[in-house]
Order: sequence, then C-alpha cells, then structure tokens
Amino acid sequence: MAEFYLDTLKNGLRLVTVQMPHLHSAEMVVYLGAGGRNEDPREAGIAHFLEHMLFRGTAEYPTSQELERAFETLGGAVNASTDAETTCFHSRFHPDHAVDGVALLASMLRRPLFQDIDIERRIILEEAREDFNEKGLQINPDNLMAELLWPQHPLGQSLIGSPNSLAALTLKDLRDFYRRHYIPGNIVLCCCGPVDRAQLLARTEEEFGDWQAAPLPAVQPVPAVLPAGPQTRWVKDSDSQITIQLAFRCPGRTDHRTLHLRVLRRLLSWGGSARLSVRLREELGLTYAVDANCSLLDDTGYLAIDLAVHPQNLETAIEELLRELQKLRDKKIPQDELNNTIRAHLFELDFSLDQPESQSIRYGWGLQANYLRTLEDERRELQALSPSELQQTAQEVFCTERLHLVVVGPWNDRMRNRIEALLASERCLCATPTDSAS
Repeated sequence: MAEFYLDTLKNGLRLVTVQMPHLHSAEMVVYLGAGGRNEDPREAGIAHFLEHMLFRGTAEYPTSQELERAFETLGGAVNASTDAETTCFHSRFHPDHAVDGVALLASMLRRPLFQDIDIERRIILEEAREDFNEKGLQINPDNLMAELLWPQHPLGQSLIGSPNSLAALTLKDLRDFYRRHYIPGNIVLCCCGPVDRAQLLARTEEEFGDWQAAPLPAVQPVPAVLPAGPQTRWVKDSDSQITIQLAFRCPGRTDHRTLHLRVLRRLLSWGGSARLSVRLREELGLTYAVDANCSLLDDTGYLAIDLAVHPQNLETAIEELLRELQKLRDKKIPQDELNNTIRAHLFELDFSLDQPESQSIRYGWGLQANYLRTLEDERRELQALSPSELQQTAQEVFCTERLHLVVVGPWNDRMRNRIEALLASERCLCATPTDSAS
C-alpha cells in the first residue's frame, strides 16, 4: 500500500488520502495557505479573526451551536488554528461517516455567514490579553522574538493582532481577505484513517468541484538583509521567575540543513537524557524544564531554546546554555549519542503509523508547505546523517550573528549589563581551534 494518495481537482484543490485500515477513527484536516505573513500592519490578526468567524454559522447551519452539533453527530469536534503561513481546520470522524465530514467542511469554507463579528471580536480580545501583563506590556516570548527576528515585516506581528488592529477590522476587511485567500488552489484536504479513497474523491468533487479557481495571492518575502545579532529584548514583569528565549535565525525549511537542525534540536532537549536537560536540570538544578523548538518557514525560521529560572540563576543559565552550544560547535557528536537520537526518531516514525493526526501533518501540511517528506524519505535521510554534517551546521547556525535573546520577568540592570557584555564578547560562541576535533 502506498503511504498516501494525491488527487487534484480541476480547480486546483488537492485531496490527500492516507489509508490506515487498522484504526477505528478518521482524522480530516484542511490546510489553507493563509496566515500571519499574508497580513499588512493595518489588518494584523485578520487571518486568525477569519478562522474564528467560520465557526459563526453557515448557510446550512445558521448558528455556531448547530454547526457544532452537526460535527458531533459524526463523532467529531471541529477545531482550528492559525500560524504564520497556514490556517488549519480539523476534526475527528467516525470512519463510517468520514465522507459526510467533507460536506461539513465545505459548508464552513464555502458558505460562512460572517455573523456576530462584534461578539467574536470581544472573544479574540480576551485571547489577546493573555499575551500582556497588567501594565499592558507584551510578555509572550514568541511574539517578542518574532519582532526581533523580522522587524517591519508581517512575520514580526502577533498572529492574534493588537487591540488597535482588532478594533479597526471591519466586515468588509474580513470578506476581502476571505475572497483573496479562501480559494480552491490554496487548499489541501487530507483524510487519514480506515477510509475509501474513491468515495472521498467523489464527495470532494461533489462538494468542492464547482468552486471557481482564482490566482494564488502573493506572499511578501523576507528581506535579503536582516539585523545581525546579537539582538536582545528585555521586558519587566512581576513574576517569581524569569522566562528566557534564546533563538538563532535559520534558513527556510527547503534548505538542505533542515533535517540537521531538527536532529540538533533533539540532541539539545528531546527527553531526559538530552544535553540541556542533563546539564541545566539534572546536574545544576537551574530549571524545571528546558525545551528546544524549530520554527521553520518557507524562506526563514529559527531554532529557539525556552526555559524559566529564578532571577538569581539568570546569568548562570545563559552562560551554561552558551557553553552547551559551543560544545556542539567545537566537537563532533559522539557516534553513539547520534545513533541513540536517530533510533528514537525512527521509533517515533513507526509510532506515527498509529496516529492519524501525525500523518495528516506529514502529508497534508507537508503538501501545503511544499515540504512533503514521506516516512521512507525521513528514514533514509536520518540514517545517512554524520557527526561531521551536524557539527558544520552547528557552527553555521549557533553563532553570534544569528543570536537573539528575549528576557521577561523581574530582572535588573546589573543582570542585563552583564549578559549583554557576555553576548558581545569574544567568549560568546566563538570559533576555536577544536572546531574539527573528533
């Protein structure tokens, strides 16, 4: 059996079917190529706002409650999310009724009523307030980091938007954004589970086939020149801990080093035996948890390390973070450590065969994002990785020119001055004679 099947309608809408006959549920996901980077400053947050509005009733289901009940009748619970490049609608269905799920999603995507805009605006404003403290300061490290990485670009804006931009959005703005981006050639529909491909295709043709094709909207590219690091952002907040996000700007996901970055991320923080977990938590007791994450977009991205520490441990934690990154630059990863990391990754690929959500991301999002990696592709490339390749990528990415730091919490000027002096010093992620050492 093939890993997935792809059928493309005449209007450009793509259907991905991943047959998983051993399961007892089906996951259906729509990936739409519209997100935060498609917004101009005046309409910041509109992609997320529009995602919310599609739950406010459709031609067939005039209220949000009726729409929810229709999904529940098929075993589902529809939900959605918006990121920098995509909007995603998803629901689980009973396999016997998966084809009827196509009709429900078509109703949402093609015939929304755009009702109750002011009620939904208030709900989103409440969601947005989670990112601000009592003084009205932005304290979400991800939003602060985006501003540092991509100033004066849509990627540097909050996905939710600001209170000012949300207040200014009109029904006409929402409808105009909908008409530009909600078009069949911008949509991937993916279904994973014990489903019949032919039945799904026939229902998809029935529900979506007469949708008029339109040109895909342009995407604003990232500037060729961005501010070099180290760049820092410090925000005072009355908390008992200081939140740290240390990030390195990376190339986009089509770069040949993407898999290297994903493996380096695992070496740093994937599990209790990962390098940062061992050093910062188990050996030094500086933090409860430390996480590394890759956010890789079409033409840019970053690898970020997040943790929270007591104020008195801030300097030590950052020094130790930099020291562990320097080790990856200075010395090749021992083959045994790399083998263990790859083995765990290979196990997860096997586990994903029982996870329709994982498969929908791999094939549905992968197709939408032009980053389609089959399981066989991934296995082959993982097993071909070498310590030398990873060391070279670490040297290229973990450098001061790409470094950005966000600090939120009860810090003081002495802490800030000492840390910024460290980041600007020759001791910070410098090349050493041991770069090629084994």
